[in-house]
Amino acid sequence: MQLPQRHCLILQGDSEWLQQQAVQVYEKADKTRRCWLSEHPDRTEDCISSKQALQHLGRSNQLIIFDGRDKFSADAFGALIGTLSAGGWLLVLLPAVLPDSLWLQRFFKISERYSVVRRIKQGETLPEIKVTETTSVADITPTPEQQKAIESVLHVVSGHRRRPLVIVSDRGRGKTALLGMAAAELLRQGKSRVLVTAPSVSNIDTLMEHASRLLSDAKRSQHTLIWQQSEIRFVAPDALLAEKPAADLLIVDEAAAIPAQMLEAMLQHYSRVVFASTEHGYEGTGRGFAVRFKKTLDNLTPNWRQIRLTQPVRWAEGDRLEAFSFDALLLDAEPVNADQLPAELVSQAEFAMLSKQQLASDETLLREVFGLMVLAHYRTRPSDLQMLLDRDDISLLVLQAQGHVIACAWLMDEAALDDRLAQQVFNGRRRLKGQLLPQTLLAHSGVMNAGRCHYQRIIRIAVHPALQGQGLGSRLLQGIERYSAGSCDALGTSFALDSRLLQFWLNNGYVPVRVGQQADEVSGQRAGILLKALNARAEAVVRQARHGFASAWPYLLLQSHRRLDARLVSPLSRNLPLDLPQKRDDDLQALNTFAFELRPFESTEPLLWQWLHQQISVGALDKLPAGEQAVLIKKILQGQSFPEVAAALQLEGRKATIERCRQAVATLIRTGSE
Repeated sequence: MQLPQRHCLILQGDSEWLQQQAVQVYEKADKTRRCWLSEHPDRTEDCISSKQALQHLGRSNQLIIFDGRDKFSADAFGALIGTLSAGGWLLVLLPAVLPDSLWLQRFFKISERYSVVRRIKQGETLPEIKVTETTSVADITPTPEQQKAIESVLHVVSGHRRRPLVIVSDRGRGKTALLGMAAAELLRQGKSRVLVTAPSVSNIDTLMEHASRLLSDAKRSQHTLIWQQSEIRFVAPDALLAEKPAADLLIVDEAAAIPAQMLEAMLQHYSRVVFASTEHGYEGTGRGFAVRFKKTLDNLTPNWRQIRLTQPVRWAEGDRLEAFSFDALLLDAEPVNADQLPAELVSQAEFAMLSKQQLASDETLLREVFGLMVLAHYRTRPSDLQMLLDRDDISLLVLQAQGHVIACAWLMDEAALDDRLAQQVFNGRRRLKGQLLPQTLLAHSGVMNAGRCHYQRIIRIAVHPALQGQGLGSRLLQGIERYSAGSCDALGTSFALDSRLLQFWLNNGYVPVRVGQQADEVSGQRAGILLKALNARAEAVVRQARHGFASAWPYLLLQSHRRLDARLVSPLSRNLPLDLPQKRDDDLQALNTFAFELRPFESTEPLLWQWLHQQISVGALDKLPAGEQAVLIKKILQGQSFPEVAAALQLEGRKATIERCRQAVATLIRTGSE
């Protein structure tokens, strides 16, 4: 049976008219097959925000109201359009007067190429919107293509070890559904445990739904499906690698959104693995996975196999709304073909700054830039395209050869702060959005003068895969340094630490000033922040930050960084100064702002540890009440956990424990000044 086309209406008008049109359509739709996205929850009783859009990826909708009156989230649009089933309608609500947005202008320009996207302005007649039911995803039996893939998954378990399977497809091809069917069949064949990992547990809702449909008497929770004595269990990527539980099969869904080094570790430990990836998903990550991880598969498991699913099961083959989403969000963007890049291009590469107007007016150029970034970064999303075109604080610097972009970097401008705001950040009373470097240096590194510097943060950098290893990345950084020298004080970068990337930045003269204390929830990696001063003022700030980091480093390695990858510890340690001052002027101010303001505990903990060792050795802690002595000794000097300290001292948890520490440090400072 040929499935019907999907449709999109873009409505423009005043808020009251838009609300009226949307409500009329929405009320006619099945409550289980509709979705209304808005940043204003009062516009309908069951609406979701853009932050909640990803939680709906496993659903099948017949009607979507996408309310862009206040904010147009490209990520949410990309996520929800993939939940719209055959014959469904997508209504996009926009104000009559659009914001000044190159991204939206391009969005409209692309929409004009597609007859399935109609633009209706207030006063014009709406077409008849008939929301009809089509077969639910949960009721679809496997297509021949899916059945072949299911058999291949089963063969991974029954066949030779270390022959992983890679399943790739665009969205709507039933990839996750067939994984659920295959997992259920393995349990029916007597296997005891199938492990599933993915960036988020919400990614596997469809898998669990299809498995439970085939195992009707199974007990299902969000993370686990138990049938008789067997189970399908979700384990987050970082927990999977930390615990390494046994399994008959490991399924890695949305593998493209998981860092390659984690995938490699899974491949090395588990001998029977299926990797599944969306090739052109809303994350925009699949192509990078294809280029990077398949080289690893070739090296470690040369007998690996791949299946590509092409037939849609959620909408019609050749669906024009899917084609529109690919174009509008650049889901299928790719850099220039490697065949057009002869080796001599490397020597011909020229440095340039590309304006937003150049990108918006040249679709080929824009696709080359964005496609390059999709290949290089596993979390490139439609919002990055929106950011590139619309944000004034983002600039694009490239290396070009014969008109093609072969390397590019995105820079974020982080301007100097006035002294009052800088003091508030230092004290922990303000957090800055989009000002990562001054925020970090003030709130965490404790460098009071950091707010007076103007920074450029390199947020993305990529070199064409066919030309990597020839020094182009370093040449691009050199060009950025020359370009920025007269307009800012320092360059910086923040990235998920791995040994190869770290060495690249160290080789180019960037120095580490901080390693984040919280690991990324997907990768388990910690962010590193590196800086390069461009003038004397910034050199003083970088020197202070390095000294503070070097002073805290031995303590951090025993505490929050005790599980840091050993391959990172040595290069980080080698690039820290040895000539540390006995005392920094900012240290006392940091202690005071912890005691009397709201400076974060984690940022002050290494300094507190050093200072309290001095205080206890001269008997200063003896002046404190017993409870205040105990909290400082247990939490800071002995490094006990918050739950341990709270239980021992009958405190109400982490917040109360930190507050008691503040009070105790404040008492010590007061008594020491008397």
